[in-house]
Amino acid sequence: MLSESNRNSSTNEDDRISALHRYNILDTPNEDEFDNITQLAALICNVPIAGIVLVDEQLLFLKSVIGTNLRSVSRENSFSNYVIQGDGLLEVSDTFKDDRFKLHPSVTSDPNIRFFAGTPLLDEQGFKLGMIYVCDVVPKVLTNEQRRGLDTLSKEIITHLTLKKKTADLEAKSKRFEEMLNLSTVSPEIHCILDYSGKILFINDAVTNILEYSVEEAVGLSMWGFCEREDIERVIRVVEDGLANKVKNFNVDFRIVSKTGIVRWLSWNMVAKEGRWYTYGRDVTESKRVENELMQLSFVASKVNNAIVINDANNHVTWVNAAFEKITGFTLEDLKGKRLGDLIAGPKTDLDLLERARELTKQNQSFTVDLLSYRKDKQPIWLSIYNTVVLNDDGEVDIEVEIILDITDKKKAEEELQILSLVASKTNTGVNISDEYGHTTWVNQSLERLIGYTLDELQGNQLGNVISKDETQRDLIESSRDKTKNRESYAIEVKATTKAGEPVWLSVSNTPIINDKGKVERQIDLITDITQRKQIEKELVESKEQALQLSEAKEMFLSVMSHEIRTPLNAVIGMTHLLIDNDPKESQIADLNILKFSSENLLHIINDILDFTKIETGNLQLESVPFNIKTLAIDSVNSLQVNAAAKGNVLDLYVDERIPELVLGDQTRLYQILMNLLGNAIKFTGYGKVALSISAGMESADDINIDFEVSDTGIGIPEDKLSYIFETFTQAKTDISRKYGGTGLGLAITKKLLKLYLSDIVVTSKEHAGTTFSFSICFKKLMADSKKVDLSKNQVSFEDKHILVVDDNEINILIASRILSKWGFNLDFASNGQEAIDMVMKKVYDLIFMDIKMPGIDGFETAVLIRDLDGDYFKSVPIIALTASTLQDEELKFKASGMNGHILKPFKPEEIREVIHSYFSK
Repeated sequence: MLSESNRNSSTNEDDRISALHRYNILDTPNEDEFDNITQLAALICNVPIAGIVLVDEQLLFLKSVIGTNLRSVSRENSFSNYVIQGDGLLEVSDTFKDDRFKLHPSVTSDPNIRFFAGTPLLDEQGFKLGMIYVCDVVPKVLTNEQRRGLDTLSKEIITHLTLKKKTADLEAKSKRFEEMLNLSTVSPEIHCILDYSGKILFINDAVTNILEYSVEEAVGLSMWGFCEREDIERVIRVVEDGLANKVKNFNVDFRIVSKTGIVRWLSWNMVAKEGRWYTYGRDVTESKRVENELMQLSFVASKVNNAIVINDANNHVTWVNAAFEKITGFTLEDLKGKRLGDLIAGPKTDLDLLERARELTKQNQSFTVDLLSYRKDKQPIWLSIYNTVVLNDDGEVDIEVEIILDITDKKKAEEELQILSLVASKTNTGVNISDEYGHTTWVNQSLERLIGYTLDELQGNQLGNVISKDETQRDLIESSRDKTKNRESYAIEVKATTKAGEPVWLSVSNTPIINDKGKVERQIDLITDITQRKQIEKELVESKEQALQLSEAKEMFLSVMSHEIRTPLNAVIGMTHLLIDNDPKESQIADLNILKFSSENLLHIINDILDFTKIETGNLQLESVPFNIKTLAIDSVNSLQVNAAAKGNVLDLYVDERIPELVLGDQTRLYQILMNLLGNAIKFTGYGKVALSISAGMESADDINIDFEVSDTGIGIPEDKLSYIFETFTQAKTDISRKYGGTGLGLAITKKLLKLYLSDIVVTSKEHAGTTFSFSICFKKLMADSKKVDLSKNQVSFEDKHILVVDDNEINILIASRILSKWGFNLDFASNGQEAIDMVMKKVYDLIFMDIKMPGIDGFETAVLIRDLDGDYFKSVPIIALTASTLQDEELKFKASGMNGHILKPFKPEEIREVIHSYFSK
């Protein structure tokens, strides 16, 4: 029986449909048996509607039904589809309360089904052919006895179908047996049935022509009585050995003797089954005679090394010797009955030459031809074919005998000689031919032009000694000569000097020529000028080094500029927060909010540029930490509601309930992507709608694809600009930046961040009709026991908590003091690393905020020195870096120096509070 998972697989659906069609019951007339079962189902379950449904690929066939006039309906979204896909009885007590069916046409309109129950029809192999069902127009619940009754009726239906199928199969088999019996009667071959002793129980009329007995005379006789005495022992041995090895099917040739003494060869096929031999014999006397003659010819032909092929009068192969199989790879089975030329021809075979040879055969003429052919493995081979036609008494071709020689090596040698001759005289490549010791015997004109030396000047000398006097090249040249002594080829690139004293780089490929005794007879050098290539390679190396230096300089410049800009910006943003929190005058609030917005917008631009640079240089790595996508989406949308309302927009969020509570990924970068897309949508939409939709896609046991879509009803993007919007510092129109602001980096960064997620973004838009951005990301799922408890929001008392702030910037100290003192902390301040170390050694602190760039001992060195002090306190006190730099290597330094984390300047009060919570709530 099939398992449930196998029965519901897409592969097994084809098998289910095949099983259904084998019963041959679709689109057939009504049958009383099915109608009776349907009536019984309605009575048992006390319902007005019942039926038997068969389910094929697309339609439902109502084999029997009461209470409705439907006969066949679409399978899609049907009750039957759910029964087929389910496991056992499907019972819907009230269809109005079931989301699967409350909008179904049979529920909302005639026959207005309110109750449904159906059980599948399982055949003997476990395939679900359909169902038996009952319905009512009012809600209800079946009793256990009614459910068992439905199950029993489903089995009764299958029993009826199986019996009907077996009856039909039996009738078909009987008809086929009758046809086979009629066929065997008129067959020219002997068909007979023997018992195990060999006595004939049945034999057809062919016995009269072959054995000269009538059917009546032959029945009851032993088949072995017709067998030639010399063959009986061999045949019995074959049969006995086969039966001992549990072989049931035999093929054996033996001679029989007819009533008048005529001996014939018969080829017998014999099958042993249920105490009977089922046999048929075919007269092969003539083929045995030909085979015997061929064996004699084969014996002679097998003693020669040349290939021999025999063709009939139609140029069809009848026999080949073993040498032909060895030369071409083709066996007699491959060639028999086919034309030799058709099989050995290939892409470069001279077909015209082949046709001319065939024309000579038609004219009863023999021929000799050298033909480029192809082995069975498609390798080219040269064959020399000597064809002789054998004529019969009427002067017509009886057979053709072809003697074939493999001349591939000879042809290769001729071609190589021609090629070498052509290369040596015409090529632009320099050629140097030397003796076994490397002394030059001949050079071509190209080499003379290349190095400036003539043949007279080089003859008798080793070429390397003449053109390469650079000592740095001597070891390379000597090691190459050693390879030649060992009969090895080599290829080297060597720096040489022309006769005019000009430097030149040469590529030298040396091939030693080995004689029959295995000794080097001569050497051939092919020499090419590669000076220009070497110069290009040198320039490429220099260009690569310059590019690396520029990239490093670019990263360092942006990091330094980031630090220099963030430091004063930290003061601006920090003081702005403090001023807003210090109950400013009502007339000052608007100005302070403008200042806050402008400074944070400037910070956003700086972050965009730095993020883009990190991605470009490969320094941005995605984190893999647990987070809640739904919470992230809600926070993102809530943070933008004010912006959306300011432009008269409605900002909506749709989140699929199937999305897991926790996944592994980079929450910060996903937040950045969503904020970029939602921010753009709000910016370019006025008095419209912006929506974020998140839905679950394909998933496995460990992974899930999450589909994101950000849509708006804004100004849209012209079709010819869609390909530009993801380029850096590029916007759809030239006046976009002036009207709406922005750097043109947001979408470029978004696209590159998604590439880190192995994803891509798709945009569809129409000018003045809105835009939709969509992408899909695969996340690792987390089980429930992997959840981390978020304590960052818990209320924690900060009384008696001591914090040390280390920073050389007075404004930063002022901002930190104002923010932290409001929360009740006891604060101390140090302006340099040494002062911080002294204070830490004198007093116990609960947390240290450490600036990185300070005169004297910087933040990294200070942290290392604190961690090196003796005592558990110095090893465990949390040290949080305050930095304005975003260099990737500094993030590594934080861990190496023993720091627990870092906050990027300019920082917001809520960021500092979140860090403090994370440590003081432990």
